[in-house]
Amino acid sequence: MSIGSRRVRPEDERGAHAPAAALATSAARTEARAAQAAGLVVISFVVALIAFAGRRPALSGDHGVGDVAGLSGAIVAFVVLPLAYRHSYDHPQHRWLAERPAWRRYLGLLALAVAHAAIAFMATWAGFRIFQQAFNNLTLDGFAGALATSVVGGLSAYATYQSGARMNSYLLSNLLATYLAAGVLVSMVTTTHTNWWEVNFSVLGASDSGVAWTFNITLITAGVVITMLAEYVTRDIQALAAYREDTPVAERKGSAPAVRTRPVLVCVVLIGIFLAGTGLIPVDFYMPAHNGLATAMTGAYTLLVVSLPRWIPGMSRTFQAV
Repeated sequence: MSIGSRRVRPEDERGAHAPAAALATSAARTEARAAQAAGLVVISFVVALIAFAGRRPALSGDHGVGDVAGLSGAIVAFVVLPLAYRHSYDHPQHRWLAERPAWRRYLGLLALAVAHAAIAFMATWAGFRIFQQAFNNLTLDGFAGALATSVVGGLSAYATYQSGARMNSYLLSNLLATYLAAGVLVSMVTTTHTNWWEVNFSVLGASDSGVAWTFNITLITAGVVITMLAEYVTRDIQALAAYREDTPVAERKGSAPAVRTRPVLVCVVLIGIFLAGTGLIPVDFYMPAHNGLATAMTGAYTLLVVSLPRWIPGMSRTFQAV
């Protein structure tokens, strides 16, 4: 077969299709493993049967189905995530993950596991609480409650495996947004300081708020996830810069403007560190340090937004404005 004046050999064609075939095989393998992980429904079912033995649990509250199912989904997500995330290293573009220092790999893995577990718990808890409001005074027998719990466990295992095995900058940013929103909203609706909004946002992390643990852990974990996101994003920027250099447009108009990924990496990592710091030092523990970290985070974010056009030439103004 020939294209223009160049003759393409059959083995070249096979080589060109090899990466696509490998990715298709990897996707099928991920789907199969996710389905296998969903087999944890059996364990969730047995645990729930024991928890509901001799009583009729409500959908939510008083150690009801929502509480047990939420804990089950969270534990399943925490266990499944490390197994799934390890398989994301197999992607050709993610081999660098295995080259990071061990402490960064394990810290990032812990943060991802906590984020997935928290999302599983909060989504389940909120869902059953809504259903309890819709079906007031409804209770279930032990078998029905265990069945509902097992469904949550299976869905948590399947979704977590899919997320971990396919992790990239897009999925990680969505995970971060979902986790932050869920953690903060739960803190808002469960805090004992019902007028927290009249003071400031940081009051949710105060020790007497009733939700300090939830709010501060959310900030700490989100900060670690942001530092991970920084690595993913800068790798994507480097790949984009390499692609631009190889395009015919770059050849016609001269060399493409240099892309500076190091300042982007530093700014995003600093944002993550400062955010985690605000969770580690609550406002009622030492206010000057807490406020200083929050201000530094705002400064790093502002510097990033203002400097992006210089660091990443050709970036959309619309993206910067958003």
